[in-house]
Amino acid sequence: MLLTILVTGFIFFKNKNSILENPPRFQMASSVASQNEAPFYQEETIDPNATYRMAHVASMTELPDGALVTTWYAGSGELQPDVKIYCSISHRGQFRHRGQFRYFDNLVPYHLLNDLAPNYRNNGTDPFADPFVMMTREEASRELGCYVKGLGNALVFSGDDGVLQLLYVTVSVGKWSGSQLNLTSSRDQGKAWAKSRRLLLSPFFNLSELVKNAPTPLVGGGWMVPIYQEFLGKFPELLWLRPDGKGSFVASKSRIAGGCSCFQPSVTAIDEKRAVTFCRDYQTSGKIWRSETNDAGKSWSAPQPIDLPNHDSGIASIRLFNGDLLLAFNDTATSARNNLRLAISHDAGKTWQRIATIVEDSKGDFSYPYFFRTHDGMIHLLYSWNRRHIRHVMFNEAWAYSNKVLH
Repeated sequence: MLLTILVTGFIFFKNKNSILENPPRFQMASSVASQNEAPFYQEETIDPNATYRMAHVASMTELPDGALVTTWYAGSGELQPDVKIYCSISHRGQFRHRGQFRYFDNLVPYHLLNDLAPNYRNNGTDPFADPFVMMTREEASRELGCYVKGLGNALVFSGDDGVLQLLYVTVSVGKWSGSQLNLTSSRDQGKAWAKSRRLLLSPFFNLSELVKNAPTPLVGGGWMVPIYQEFLGKFPELLWLRPDGKGSFVASKSRIAGGCSCFQPSVTAIDEKRAVTFCRDYQTSGKIWRSETNDAGKSWSAPQPIDLPNHDSGIASIRLFNGDLLLAFNDTATSARNNLRLAISHDAGKTWQRIATIVEDSKGDFSYPYFFRTHDGMIHLLYSWNRRHIRHVMFNEAWAYSNKVLH
């Protein structure tokens, strides 16, 4: 009986949006795309020499000097004891900021970039440094002061101050429904990290919180992070990280409409108050779900399916400088993830046109896309390649608009 009361209270609590004090505003990128920019597209494998059996769920951020920081988790399989969170850093961004980087079209061999960026590797195909381990389950257990069965999704992000934040999933019991979110930070570009702390997001069990997609910075500091939970159903949520005045954050969460039918949201801000979210399908509609907010996430419209397929697979969205939206998704009529395509929307995500195929192989598995934009305007797309490696795609908006609509 007591357990039933607790579970009922838990579900009631989690279905009510938090009343957000100090109404937030989304911080919008100030850069604009160059009108004379030539199309640019480049791709590479971040961890080509890795020997682990599985790699999954990548994220990326940029440091003030232009360095790109990429994270993912890898091991012998999901929630296995040997799973670790890995990181790789590329310093090529600083060459762009120094004005030494030039755009090439798709016909120019990638090795020619070596002339512009001498720190690239000699073969010209892997500018990222060798991956290193950021977190193990043993280290997480020591820092959190509790048993950790396994590690999961990790999200790295950074603001203008250059402080790296790592939000990562641990599981102490069961599977993903028994997950919790933890936060740590680094002030020296990832060389040393503060002791991890577990985020308290529920007064009851504090279970089943996961993260996948990119956060949005808030005006005045802090972050809005799309998260989700998988306990007694699946629900899209928002994690709010507000500065506490002591160099860390106060964490709270609110609910996005659409629980039990969709989850794993990708939230894209349209302006300081408006945003749209696209959610992974959980039931049988086979569609991506869209919802919108006009009050910076305090309330959301009832989710509606868009005209692109989704059979329980991850998606990612990003805003282009003119307000158009770009979506990365598995374009299949079944549960297969054997392609990864891009689509563009001119009406805030209500209707879409397919514009490019990033990868396609009938026997392949290409999943969990992640979008990130660097200060120079370049768009970066990460995805899991056959669950064995992390693939990195970099292109500019000129390339996106140079593609013809696919039918």
